[in-house]
Amino acid sequence: RELEDLEMVETAAGQMVQRRLRDTVADEELRRAVFRLQSEYDDRFSLTFDVSQKALLERETARLQVSDKIRATMGDDLFAVWLRSEGHDYLPMAELAAQQQLPASAGIELWRVKLEFTLRRLEINAAGGLPTAQLRAAHAAVAQQTELRLMGILGAGTVQLARDGVFQWLPKP
Repeated sequence: RELEDLEMVETAAGQMVQRRLRDTVADEELRRAVFRLQSEYDDRFSLTFDVSQKALLERETARLQVSDKIRATMGDDLFAVWLRSEGHDYLPMAELAAQQQLPASAGIELWRVKLEFTLRRLEINAAGGLPTAQLRAAHAAVAQQTELRLMGILGAGTVQLARDGVFQWLPKP
């Protein structure tokens, strides 16, 4: 436990957990549980410099898995706070969900849809060897499936309105 105390202060994972959960209701045990999850991911990928499609796919798949575990550990409300500290990907999604008077879980699901979209594209690229036409068709199919998922959360009108803003990462049909 003393070693873990030190790691929670000295490691990047520990500092991240403390920073992201500083002003929350997260108790010490929850912080430790999240630290263990994040630390496991960091230990595996923090010094990985391989940017091949397969390596990116592996890293992003593991990122989604650890995010799901962290979400399950802390619940949607605290996970939303966690994601706000992560960077620019989540905030526009959360703001759009709030504008639509949807719960915090909707913003998280929108963020997750984007992450899964990225994973599917990495899977296609990592498979390699597809002729250009098939590659384009596979990417178009993933984009269409993603758009349908977004519409399921927000409705078609909202997705279309947000296409040039929040969803600018989604290719146009």
